[in-house]
Amino acid sequence: MAQDVASPRVGFIGLGLMGSRMIRRLLGGGVDLTVHDVDATAVQAAADAGAKVAASPKELGAAGDVVIAMLPSPQILETVTLGEDGLIEGMAEGSLLVDMATDGMSVVKRLSEPLAEKGIRIIDAPVGRGPAEAETGDLFVLMGGEPEDCDAVRGLLSLLGSDVHYCGPLGAGQAIKLVNNMVSSTTMAVVAEGYALARRAGADIELMTRLLPSSAADSWQLRNGLIGKALAGDFSPRFKISLARKDVALAVEMAGELGSPSDMGRAALSWYERGMAAGHGDLDRAGIVLTEDPGLMKA
Repeated sequence: MAQDVASPRVGFIGLGLMGSRMIRRLLGGGVDLTVHDVDATAVQAAADAGAKVAASPKELGAAGDVVIAMLPSPQILETVTLGEDGLIEGMAEGSLLVDMATDGMSVVKRLSEPLAEKGIRIIDAPVGRGPAEAETGDLFVLMGGEPEDCDAVRGLLSLLGSDVHYCGPLGAGQAIKLVNNMVSSTTMAVVAEGYALARRAGADIELMTRLLPSSAADSWQLRNGLIGKALAGDFSPRFKISLARKDVALAVEMAGELGSPSDMGRAALSWYERGMAAGHGDLDRAGIVLTEDPGLMKA
């Protein structure tokens, strides 16, 4: 690294629902932080909290010994890294790019080659849990990459997560995170499908929601997604439909590349596609039930 890894200059790009909370943890830990985002309001909020501001990804890359990316999609990560005025043009030899979004194995492996040509390292370190845990520093972090690169930023990432794990070589963290998101989002789709079936059958929904959590049908998504959010008319996003759709699609894509079955993932994907088509992409993923019961949306 250009500086002592115990106290690196850090760049952070991607100030969305998670990133905007993560940077506050870094600032609270005394990190020398520079940020960039296309959302001027989010950038101003970060500046007001004490962050420096970079005008472009290139400028951000030059300002960080470690650059953390928390971007909405692998396509945006690739563009921001390799495109005009991209991170690669500003990052110094020996610096480290940390991809903390759920982007899949393929993109981090693709990026590693042009970055390595310039002496820039990369690890994947996608995070799990939600905005509340981002606020308190209780995320889990799944690192993949060279062990020495992961060890170099373990202390830094511990400001963001209470569970920081080394998962294996580059892409290993992404693999585990995609499996996590595929399983959780597929479970939510099954719960939504069960609700739709019960409703069409004229079943007592209140009774059903009391009985299922005490049976083998119980799940986090049943309790917190259907009962805790959808049936309460609360669709404020913990995890957006658009992101669930992206991650399930990435998991299905990874399964295809590896020759692994993805029948359940592909079936669940259809629920998120319908949610997107209905204009609910920015709602919590429990909002897929609105495609069957629009009346749950409170005015």
